[in-house]
Amino acid sequence: MLLEGIKLIGKAELQRKPLVEALVDTQLLEQRGKAKNHTLIATLNIYLDPPELVVDAREIDEKALVEVLWVGNAAGSNSPQDRLTTNNLTYLASQTVPNLLNALPDGDLKVLLQRVEDIAYVDLGEKVEVFPDGDGDQQYERYRWVWDLRKLGLGGDLLKLLPKKDREEAEAICTQEGVTFLSREFLKEYARRKGKAVEAVKLTGKALQTWVAHKLGVKSSELKLYTLAVEGDLLVRHPAYCAYIERKLVDEAFESSAFTKGVCHLCGSDGTVTADTTRFKLLKFYITDKLGFASGLCKKGFLRTYTLCKDCYRALLAGERFVENELRTRLGRSIVYVIPVFHVPEAQPDAQTLGSWAEYSKDRLAASETIKKWHEFQQKLERYQRHEAQKAFFVFNLLFATKGQAAVKIEKLIADVPPSRFDRLDEVRNRVGGWAIELLGADTYGNWDLGLGNLFYLLPLRQRDRRPETRPYLELLDALLTGRPLSAQMLIPQFLETTRVHRFERYDQYVHTQPKDCERGLVLHMLQSQLLLRYLNELGQLQGLKGGEISMGDPLKEMEQGALEENLRAWMDGLELDSARRGLFLLGVLIGKIGTTREQRHSGKPILNKVHFQGMDCLKIARLANEVYEKLRQYKIAEYNESLYAAMKAHLDRSIEELGSPQENVYWVLSGYAYATWQAIRHGRGSPLAEGEILRSKTKEVSASE
Repeated sequence: MLLEGIKLIGKAELQRKPLVEALVDTQLLEQRGKAKNHTLIATLNIYLDPPELVVDAREIDEKALVEVLWVGNAAGSNSPQDRLTTNNLTYLASQTVPNLLNALPDGDLKVLLQRVEDIAYVDLGEKVEVFPDGDGDQQYERYRWVWDLRKLGLGGDLLKLLPKKDREEAEAICTQEGVTFLSREFLKEYARRKGKAVEAVKLTGKALQTWVAHKLGVKSSELKLYTLAVEGDLLVRHPAYCAYIERKLVDEAFESSAFTKGVCHLCGSDGTVTADTTRFKLLKFYITDKLGFASGLCKKGFLRTYTLCKDCYRALLAGERFVENELRTRLGRSIVYVIPVFHVPEAQPDAQTLGSWAEYSKDRLAASETIKKWHEFQQKLERYQRHEAQKAFFVFNLLFATKGQAAVKIEKLIADVPPSRFDRLDEVRNRVGGWAIELLGADTYGNWDLGLGNLFYLLPLRQRDRRPETRPYLELLDALLTGRPLSAQMLIPQFLETTRVHRFERYDQYVHTQPKDCERGLVLHMLQSQLLLRYLNELGQLQGLKGGEISMGDPLKEMEQGALEENLRAWMDGLELDSARRGLFLLGVLIGKIGTTREQRHSGKPILNKVHFQGMDCLKIARLANEVYEKLRQYKIAEYNESLYAAMKAHLDRSIEELGSPQENVYWVLSGYAYATWQAIRHGRGSPLAEGEILRSKTKEVSASE
């Protein structure tokens, strides 16, 4: 189903543009939106008679990316690089033209590139000339040719522009060997001293990049792409180059050992098919680089696993690129691709509707991410009338992935999510949020918003190498979006671990950012986790939390009505707490009242030291209840809480044997503590910080590589 959906998207995209333009990568546009400085494409324009290099630059936008045909580098850093637009200037200044000369058919483009090589390149010579002792890298021929920057008129300023370490090293070679910087003799000596020809190429690329940035008056980091022109004409627009790129990305897959006559597994047509899916980045059909996974343990065995005809291959390539460009968004700290799959032809996208389908798909997911985005989506409903009217005709596939330098790692696929499921989640989310506002006060900062994005911070997600371990979050999303039950016994220990993050300030190990008031961060987390339990209960997905409101005939019901304020009773009823959990919750409320005394607040609330955050069995709970009464007397607030204490004691005395696990006991005690503390904060008694300050944990800064 997923492949069929991407194929339909690709077919619609190919109705709008040629394949090479459909494969243009526009993800750099995201960097442009976030960057404080320029994001530029530099054009390196070589004039041949006389030899001269002229550079100019333009801001990156979608039109510019299409014009320079940025389709990415050749897959794999060890592959021969042959792209005339690249993000690595060293490729362009060395191997690109020689590699194209070896691969292009005869024609005017090849003639032009040969002139460029003859005039603008320097040849380091045979390997034995550079490494007479037989040393050097095995890929010497790949780095044998490099631009002759001196011949292109870049002069002596190059050495001055280099970083200090590189400059001093180069100056030493020039002095000791009596050679000119970047001359053929210099490059050979530099490669010899470094032991690899690639090092001489890298130095040339670095010198060229600093010169380009200096010439343009920008920072090197602002230069994202480089493209080659000759005599003012962009070479990427040459028909022979476009045909070459299409052949590399499609035709060669049908010329390798992985092609045969057979049946396409996607469309069922007979004809030439291939099992070579190595050109795909996001679509992972099966393991293709280990013979142990092939039928018969041989390469031909992959042909029996999954094969594609050329039409499907082209459509999938175009569809995959469209998904990466237009259907990519973030949820929590994860990259997610929102891929619609269509059941009936009437709903399928075409050239005219493909763009609006992409916008709708991302906006529909965003509406379930936060309440703010839900309101924004409601304002766009008129624009999305057609898609909303066809909700029964398609489903969403959410593909979560991590993108590294060399590959895409698929983390999870949540398949076949109907749009009505998002509607259901939003409906219950909004209702639970309204209930929280009624009992906890206005939600100015989105604290009571159970959007899918905010749920990320309820879980104790650790960080390794600055990357979050998102599996627990993705499992929670999977359950919510598919209707799978969730166990309270599984969730509560995770909530409690996040509580310990706040209590003991272990933020450096987790995804949470340390707030200015960690204790208040704990309170908000506990309230949000209780809201999530009610949310799941209303969805019918919560298991293992038996209970319910106390019946009218129960004597403790009458005691509660006389002892407890209405909002407190309504909160416990809304959570459907049984008598045992009510006792624990009320014990926590009393601890919260102790914690709001001036002495406790000014000494860091030592009353919380009485609570063992790892867990407490029924004996420790009974002991804590007695200690709480002593503290009420110590702080001279016992007389104001006699009825509350009596209700708590009555519940615990009746159901002490029915308490849950030690972790659950602590969770419900802290839940009551959080409720009481928040009510005090609302009235200016619970926190040394101003009530209006935003303290909800947010994500840490994500590195640029993410």
